[in-house]
Amino acid sequence: MNQILDYAPNGNQKKSSNSSDTVVRVFAVLLVIFSLCLLGSGLYSIFQNKETEKQAEVKPTYATIKAVQEGEQAIITVTHDKVIESMVYSWNSDAERSVKGDGQKTLEKTLDVPAGENTLHIKVIDINKVETSFEQKFVAESGLDIMNPVISLKIVNGEEEKMLQITATDETKIDFLTYRWNDEEEVKVEASEDNDKEIVTEIPIMRGTNDITIVAVDSENNTTTETKSYTGLTKPEIVVTLSGDGSTLIIKTTHENGIKKIYYTLNDTPYEATFEGDDIQQEIEFTQPLNEGYNRLILTVTSVDDTETVFDGECDYAPQVEEEPAPEEGGEESEEVVEEEQTEE
Repeated sequence: MNQILDYAPNGNQKKSSNSSDTVVRVFAVLLVIFSLCLLGSGLYSIFQNKETEKQAEVKPTYATIKAVQEGEQAIITVTHDKVIESMVYSWNSDAERSVKGDGQKTLEKTLDVPAGENTLHIKVIDINKVETSFEQKFVAESGLDIMNPVISLKIVNGEEEKMLQITATDETKIDFLTYRWNDEEEVKVEASEDNDKEIVTEIPIMRGTNDITIVAVDSENNTTTETKSYTGLTKPEIVVTLSGDGSTLIIKTTHENGIKKIYYTLNDTPYEATFEGDDIQQEIEFTQPLNEGYNRLILTVTSVDDTETVFDGECDYAPQVEEEPAPEEGGEESEEVVEEEQTEE
């Protein structure tokens, strides 16, 4: 019995000791793993920072561009220590053209030099998107006309309505331009002998929304085409008439999109009416009584498109005086005769 009583406590003590050792070992392993993770993270950060610093210290390199003129041609040579993605060039302010690098570090291109004095603009873009810019002047007395005409459009105020001003220019010689609204017939305008580098013409803008197509052609058949949409605006119409007796003005104004405001003065006395929302009308008619004597009406009508028409008119008004009816002939004599006869009796 004593052996049995002594055995149980000793066994429990051994089991408890084994469990504690296991927990300590697991915790130690976890602590080592955690430490290794922290150490790895720190080393990675240091490595990344050094790589970033290295990259920051590396400066981009640029292409070397050379241009040599031989007769009426310009020979362009590009060299780089990196792969050339493309070369973009343009003469003066003409459109840009692009040449692919084809994965090479060198590029050569021969260009025709336009007639006259010209500036060649070049941009070389490498595989890292780094750009190298270059420009050089070239002069060719009998060079080719390879530049397209330039078209510019501007809205100007005409005498009665807004006009579209079309200008076509060329660095050597402009030949003609054509224009057409929508699918209508084409209209041709030729250059004048006095100025063969520019054509300027003004045309009325059609009512509503319309497309205009313009084509400019130079002496070497280089062509530029431009299409644009315009909305033609019209002014209000005003009709002023006198009433039958001449005492009143009958004023009628119309506009296809609606009238926004009417303002006028009659002998410096102002009158005004504005219209919004549901009050907008395409036709308005009203009357204005005249003052006796001289009258001057200055009337301004504004449409919803903010176009205006001004009417300035004057007139005289003299009221008609009604005359008393003339007495009938012999009427007074008859009364006198009657009175005389009554007196005799």
